[in-house]
This record gives sequence, C-alpha cells and structure tokens, in this order.
Amino acid sequence: MEWTQEQRSSLEHEYTRIGYKRGELWPAPPEHLSPTDLLALFRTIPDGAGLAGYVTALNRLPRG
Repeated sequence: MEWTQEQRSSLEHEYTRIGYKRGELWPAPPEHLSPTDLLALFRTIPDGAGLAGYVTALNRLPRG
C-alpha cells in the first residue's frame, strides 16, 4: 500500500517522538499492517522509548 505525503510526515514525527536513531536497525513491521495501522501502533509507544518500546509494541500485536 502506498503512503501519502501526510502519512510520511506523521511517520517522521512518530520516529522522532519515539526516539529512533538514524542508522539503527529496527525489525520490519508485519506486512499486513497498513500505513494507518502502523501509525496507530507507533502512537501507542511512549515518548523516547526507542527500539525497546517498538519491540514491545510489536510483541503486543495479535499473532496470526
């Protein structure tokens, strides 16, 4: 699914808010997540939680 410019801007904001460090390798999100779903997932991650917060959020996703 294609990302809109607004979604890309929101993603950049979320990465900054969460604490993504340029060059840091994060696990890829599940392929079934739409841009809207991924942004919603990111919004559940506390400010500054970084990679650990992202992995925790991924682990909360339903399996299957």
